[in-house]
Amino acid sequence: MKTTFQRTLVAASVGAAMLAAVGTASANSLLFPFFTTTSGAQSALSISSNTNAVGAPETLHYVYNYGDACTHYDGNGKVTANDLMQHSIASPSAGGYGKAAGADGSTPFYFPLANSFGFLVVSNKSSPGPDVITGDMAIVDPSTGLVVSYAGISNGLATNVAANEGNYAAITDNNFNLTTYGSGLVDTSWYGVVVGDMSPAIIASANWTGASTLGNNGVVYDNDEQAFSGVKTKVLSCAGKFATADLLTSAQQAAVGPNGGLIHATGTPVAPSATVLASTGLILNKIQVVKAAVGAPFAGKQFLHREAKSF
Repeated sequence: MKTTFQRTLVAASVGAAMLAAVGTASANSLLFPFFTTTSGAQSALSISSNTNAVGAPETLHYVYNYGDACTHYDGNGKVTANDLMQHSIASPSAGGYGKAAGADGSTPFYFPLANSFGFLVVSNKSSPGPDVITGDMAIVDPSTGLVVSYAGISNGLATNVAANEGNYAAITDNNFNLTTYGSGLVDTSWYGVVVGDMSPAIIASANWTGASTLGNNGVVYDNDEQAFSGVKTKVLSCAGKFATADLLTSAQQAAVGPNGGLIHATGTPVAPSATVLASTGLILNKIQVVKAAVGAPFAGKQFLHREAKSF
């Protein structure tokens, strides 16, 4: 089991390196579903402007949603014509390195807190059209060995119109096959972002309150295909972390044991109300921390990837 797992991790590390070569997303609202400002880590944002669409400096609206409470924090930056602006998410006072090119005439809007996490939406606000900005996020955490890069997720809408900013109602991914290695080898968790039309919250400078109930469909499987019944759910409001145990009853945990397994998970958007905005789907990032039992060179390392929608 240990040798097989190490081979799998070799393949995963190659895949992570290849992510840096993936093309960036082109849109007006770009969703970056995970960042961290943990001490020693750097989350780096790259934003570039479309030469055909941008003349004068383009206003960029940054909307951060951070921490366990998924708190709203926003402000404006700018990107000049034909420019590539690269900067740390964290401000220099919070441990970030600032702009990669100090003389760059573009202006970031930094996140001012160290030791936090969350997701980010960046939108252009000056020019019409669906192809004004492109962007990607790179995260490097030497303490855990995490190196990951991904393209911002496009909403394909002209966000100089306020009602289109942060509108991700076209994402309706709600079904996921969630798998885990044995708990003696890996600690597995997820960071889930609830998506939908976030524009009402952004316009109001308010917290995004879309919510989803993630459930196990009444059954889980161990790593040898045995099924164990029992219903367990986890409510995600705006965004949040959850572990395998959040989707297993205590009896299912005992039955599956430490060997890992499979959950056919389904997210159900919570009905809108006076306190909950309408949501349409989920974006899940899987986080795997490798334990000492695996041995060198992977022990203590961390891996992150986006879960694909499934059944």
